[in-house]
Amino acid sequence: MGDGARGPALAVVIGTVPVMLAAWIGSSHQILAAALLFPLFLGSVAADRPARGLALVGLCFFAHNALTITLAAHDPAIAAALPEAADYWTRQRAWITTGRDPEYEVMNWLPAHAQLFGAVGLFSFLSMGFITFVQGFYEVDLMNFYVGRLVAHSDSWVPAVLLGWHPWSVLRGLCYLVFTWEIASWSLARMTGRALSTPERRLMRWLAAVGLFAADCFTKLAMLDFVRRTLASNLSETLG
Repeated sequence: MGDGARGPALAVVIGTVPVMLAAWIGSSHQILAAALLFPLFLGSVAADRPARGLALVGLCFFAHNALTITLAAHDPAIAAALPEAADYWTRQRAWITTGRDPEYEVMNWLPAHAQLFGAVGLFSFLSMGFITFVQGFYEVDLMNFYVGRLVAHSDSWVPAVLLGWHPWSVLRGLCYLVFTWEIASWSLARMTGRALSTPERRLMRWLAAVGLFAADCFTKLAMLDFVRRTLASNLSETLG
């Protein structure tokens, strides 16, 4: 499934069609997107084709994010299909304008990051990645709505998109993409009794996931104030 040119086309369709139907199917569009993406992902895992599989998942999420941000920038009513997205935008707006948010205090976010890493590993093993994709679509939609509204209330869309989708959040997404792949591969191998990959490949993926996790934390520590100040300076007077 997804061989040749069909794979990228399927990835884009999966990333965009469910969110276009969100007005009719509500928040379950995230479960639908995950259910459609899962066979494409699992087929690549079973064939031990990480480059292609990770690229297809990445393309799916990129298309999903681009469309959702565009919709949120032009129609805030889409929040009705994105659970908690409006509240997340309110909290992010307050942080940008005041610099105050307990979520961004290192003693709060660092343990939360470590806890999330463990949870992603557990649920990816139990579901071979499906639960992770459901939660992944939910999490990126929080960011997408926030970035869309930020674009609508900013002087320039470029920093609003490039920094609104925080650099550390991008690194976190890449981390969990690689990590989910490896744990799903390990889970499927144990289930089927087949050696789906080599120890060397597994070690490289573990090192990549841990390295991206560390880069996420370091980037957040180093860039947090710069990102906030840049986004604040780009806000228009119509913010509301």
